[in-house]
Amino acid sequence: MCMRIFYREVFLKVAGNFLGSMIRFFYKEGVKVMRQALIFDVDGTLWDTTYQLPLLYNEMFKKLGFTEKCIDRKTVMGFMGYTEEEIAAIIFPNLEHEERKKYLDMITQEECRYLLTKPGKLYPDVKEVLDYLHRKYELYIVSNCQKGYVETLYAAHGLENYFCDFECSGRTGFSKGDNIRFIMERNQLQTAVYIGDTLKDKEACDYAGIPFVYAAYGFGKVEEYAHKIDAFKDLICLLYTSPSP
Repeated sequence: MCMRIFYREVFLKVAGNFLGSMIRFFYKEGVKVMRQALIFDVDGTLWDTTYQLPLLYNEMFKKLGFTEKCIDRKTVMGFMGYTEEEIAAIIFPNLEHEERKKYLDMITQEECRYLLTKPGKLYPDVKEVLDYLHRKYELYIVSNCQKGYVETLYAAHGLENYFCDFECSGRTGFSKGDNIRFIMERNQLQTAVYIGDTLKDKEACDYAGIPFVYAAYGFGKVEEYAHKIDAFKDLICLLYTSPSP
């Protein structure tokens, strides 16, 4: 029995190395407390919708009268992680701002309904790793997606219970860096670690002042990061291999 307790304590100590190397202790009412938080991007980090979205967008273009317009998976991959305003400028470059917004709003509203029945595919081991992590750390989402998109991810794959909170630019109108700060303030997080796949994610982390873990299996190319993972399950490996401060 004593040896079992000993090994359990050793395991817990080792498992905390990753976040322990990046998240500092802070004090509350004179007691040392460790708030360990991971914040996740969505597209290119948790799931991939780039096979579904070209079909939906092209169908919507026809319904909206843009019969000559067509996009492919490469185009969708190119604007993953962008805000709605940025995506509208890419898709409808010849339209005025208000028209762009009107048409993209129509598409993104249908997008959430569409993905409930034809959802994006979770990257390998995402659900299993989240199930492990949420028992030990506080998990959050911050995305540049439209309002309703995170809820669609939750509903499509049953992920809601793993996360404490989320925020997105479609709901606040602010940048990802600002939304990271908002969610940290709202949940009284002194610091956190962000996992994402694009340069925009890295820049948001720099702005918010938190470490960036690069999901290299996603859509973007990033040269500078605190850590890199080549598969989602590598987050577990980081728990064991990252050195203590």
